[in-house]
Amino acid sequence: MRRRMTMALILLAVMFASCQRRPFAEDTTKVNLVLKVNTDVVNHEGHPMPETMRVGLYDPAGGAGRYTDYVGPEGGYIYPMAGTYDLIVYNIGTESTQVRKESSHGEIEAFTSEVSSFLKSQLSRFLAKRAQARAERAKAEAQNGTKGSKPETSAPSDEEKIVYEPDHLFVGNVKGVVIPALLEGDEDREIMLEVDARSVVETWKISLTNVEGLEWVQSVVAIISGQSGSHFIGRQEDSDDVVSIYFEMKPDKEKGLITGQFNTFGKHPQVQSDLSLDINVTDTGGDEHHYHFDVDSEFMENPELHIEVEEEIKVEEPKGGGGGFVPSVEDWDEIKTEINI
Repeated sequence: MRRRMTMALILLAVMFASCQRRPFAEDTTKVNLVLKVNTDVVNHEGHPMPETMRVGLYDPAGGAGRYTDYVGPEGGYIYPMAGTYDLIVYNIGTESTQVRKESSHGEIEAFTSEVSSFLKSQLSRFLAKRAQARAERAKAEAQNGTKGSKPETSAPSDEEKIVYEPDHLFVGNVKGVVIPALLEGDEDREIMLEVDARSVVETWKISLTNVEGLEWVQSVVAIISGQSGSHFIGRQEDSDDVVSIYFEMKPDKEKGLITGQFNTFGKHPQVQSDLSLDINVTDTGGDEHHYHFDVDSEFMENPELHIEVEEEIKVEEPKGGGGGFVPSVEDWDEIKTEINI
């Protein structure tokens, strides 16, 4: 009897052992993430390769962040839990471009800050002239009955949001990434994921080709209006927030041009706004000159991203002779003083 019970226990143990599942090697899966970052940008040659890339895995159902890691520009190994995810990878450490709401796939957003109060104070005369000219144009349109002929979505000049231009942000998106679970004994299995990343920022070039008095030009700054204020890198679309971008230009006396370029998230295709270019030229005598150009048509069907302004810019010789501040030293006056010791 005891022998029969022993045999029954042995058979029962063997039966349970045969039904056991093979255990997982670990809770996470080792994934070789291979990145291909395309740094070829129109009008921006020689962009350096980013140093660090942020990897985010998100729940496809609700968009909540499930895993975060950091790799080099060529990729590296990440260790997420098994599952299905939407992936976003982008470079960090940019100077002007910032990213917020990283924990949500649908809300993660790249943007730039408004220009500083100090810079606004430096541009105060330019901004005042620009606002006055804008008000005069609006008044003229109202008198001519043309007001409202072109939709205007940008804010009034007293509420206008002027921002710094964004740095290039190289983003890769992959939806429905399946990360398998590795069973014990499968540790040597290579799980590879290849992702391409390219910039979500455009670089536009501007050339002022009809400049008279270029020899009197000391410095040039510009503001381009009607630009998208941010970019949702998960949804891969620009926001409807319309901003103006501040940037600098420079005179090219050899070619007789004033040239410059600016970075932008672009113009959202569903947003109709007044795309205008305002430049402020400071001459060698310290006087400022404001010029306004309508560049709506230049933004349409322009694969070279190059705006050429042919309207005349005339800078006259400063009344003071164009010398600006010229330091000088006069003859010394002889002064005799007695010193009591």
